[in-house]
Amino acid sequence: MTNTSRPDPPSRIVDVHAHAVPPDLLAALRSRRRGSSPGSLPELGGDDRIRFGSRSTPPVSPALTDAAARLAAMDDTGVDVQVVSPWLELSPDELEPDAATAFLRLLNDGMAALAATEPERLRALVLLDRRDPAAATAELVRTAAVPGVVGVELPAAGSGPPLHDPAWNPLWSEASARGSFVLLHPWQRPAAPGGAREGPRLGDIVDNPAQSTAAVGAMVLAGVFDRHPDLRVCVVHGGGFLPYQAGRFDAIARLAPDRPDGARTPSDVLRTLYYDSLTHSSRSLSWLVEFAGADRVLLGSDYPFPTGDAAAVRAVTAAGGLTPADRTAVLGANAYRLLGC
Repeated sequence: MTNTSRPDPPSRIVDVHAHAVPPDLLAALRSRRRGSSPGSLPELGGDDRIRFGSRSTPPVSPALTDAAARLAAMDDTGVDVQVVSPWLELSPDELEPDAATAFLRLLNDGMAALAATEPERLRALVLLDRRDPAAATAELVRTAAVPGVVGVELPAAGSGPPLHDPAWNPLWSEASARGSFVLLHPWQRPAAPGGAREGPRLGDIVDNPAQSTAAVGAMVLAGVFDRHPDLRVCVVHGGGFLPYQAGRFDAIARLAPDRPDGARTPSDVLRTLYYDSLTHSSRSLSWLVEFAGADRVLLGSDYPFPTGDAAAVRAVTAAGGLTPADRTAVLGANAYRLLGC
């Protein structure tokens, strides 16, 4: 299904936050289940759950794999191009390093193949191994020139070094040099007992945005974005709590005894990042655009999950305080500038 009445590229509506499971991946896992595909890949059960050792994903929703349904939903909601990233449940944390590398290669090649089925409408992000900065850097380099791939997805937290650790500097350097788009996305909830996740649905409401806030906030305070000013990092869910606590970041940073004279404030650094529009609030979205600038906010729906916003386009068009130029920027012009789509 292809939209035949294409607008000029700068006026396309582009959703940069959506998820998929490539059919090629499931086919490979089914072949392995039948014994025809060797290797240490995860197991696909008859209940459509993917088993990574002791962890099983929820059943793979047809909405994650059905390209025709995806395109129909895009048409219904007014989205011209969708930048599709892997379902975060596919993070291979339980696999041995060699098996994780093989699995991510299979997954990411499947994402590129998915984008190739509708090259005018779909682009892909590839998933990086959050545990292993060297492997993540190698996969970014391997996939950077693959047609249809426009960047990478990286879990904000995980069992590897924190993202402000110097071990990640090679990844940030490669991403900067190549102009790679880096989508930071929460996945695993905090492990500490007694956290907000113990309340009903508070994992989605509190823990996920808090995870992004902690990871990116630490990067800001550690000077990652000062050392890599060309990084194109996008924080989903409207940036978590980052934009709305920018003043507190500034206040705490001023207390640091070793703060260099003339150093940028955290809020200044936060205004150089990118954010998706998924705030579930017209007032919050309007304030996010005011804080970061219309050139730093991109449309995001979190398709196909119910915690996302199927009316993400309408949310942008209805947000108060945005000029027509602001709306054009958020809905697609920024994505065209950053991703060429």
